[in-house]
Amino acid sequence: MLSKVIIPSFMLVAQTLAHQNLHQFWVNGVTPGYQVGIRMPPSNNPVLDVTSPDIACNVNGESGVGVAVIPANAGDTIQVQWDVSTHPGPITHELQGPVADVTKSTGSGTWFKIQELDYVNGQWANEVMEANSGLFSFKLPANLPSGQYLLRSEMEALHASQTINGTQWYIGCMQLAITGPGGTCSPTYQLPGAYHNTDPNIYISDFYYGFTASTFTAPGSAVATCVAGGGGGTKTTAVTTTKSTTTPAKSTTTPAGPTTKTTTTMVTTTKSTTTPVRVTTTTARVTTTTAKTTTGGGSSGGAPLYGQCGGAGWTGPTTCAQGTCTYSNAYYSQCI
Repeated sequence: MLSKVIIPSFMLVAQTLAHQNLHQFWVNGVTPGYQVGIRMPPSNNPVLDVTSPDIACNVNGESGVGVAVIPANAGDTIQVQWDVSTHPGPITHELQGPVADVTKSTGSGTWFKIQELDYVNGQWANEVMEANSGLFSFKLPANLPSGQYLLRSEMEALHASQTINGTQWYIGCMQLAITGPGGTCSPTYQLPGAYHNTDPNIYISDFYYGFTASTFTAPGSAVATCVAGGGGGTKTTAVTTTKSTTTPAKSTTTPAGPTTKTTTTMVTTTKSTTTPVRVTTTTARVTTTTAKTTTGGGSSGGAPLYGQCGGAGWTGPTTCAQGTCTYSNAYYSQCI
């Protein structure tokens, strides 16, 4: 329950730490680089119109041509880093795909949610991230078909949700090439289309007085369940057929003479024919690409290229083995 008496101080801080962007992500601890593989918007301003195509992948996010496609495997751990914000609200992640060429996908269409963090243990998702330098981790589903995907990271800011179209949306879309065993995920929903500006989790007239935060769930469907596809495999059994041929008795009579010999022969021939069963086995070839950072041309004791080299609470190296230690925010500097 948010108290009415905290509104003035809270809103003052909210004005200080306001707009935000997704700047970087890691796959199993390896980053492709600062803002690499992300469809970056032209500014850190929010999207306000939930009916606009911008609600999918932010302003100018309808094309990823020229943006890198980063390899990953189903089940991998993804870590994202957003600008630190005091805007109260949830964080969710969605996938769209697989598609033939993710760089040409507009983002508008079918999505399924793979992660959601709302208000838990007295904290909104943004507060959890604020305490961790804007970092947040989650896992890709283990049952995904191989192909290219858009990975959407959404932070919904509720500090102005008391008015229609007051809720702010901060969105970043990453481009992935995922290798997976196959599967299907449901439920799905459409963006734009699933969000409406009068939905009770978008327009909250009593957000600062009377609203019970613990009952809140983010817009869109529930987190999808992804199950293995194709059943348990095909059982193949060799088929053997037996053909039995009986030759009738052959009677031979020698014409009359000194000796009459009668020979009766019963011949049974069993012909075993085995029809070969053609079994085709398809083996999925899984290629795992690991981004390797090569250092050189500097102090051997410094942070690697794209590695962290400073920020509040940072206890690691503050020089760079390659690149220059560049300030990003009060919590993060990076060798680039």
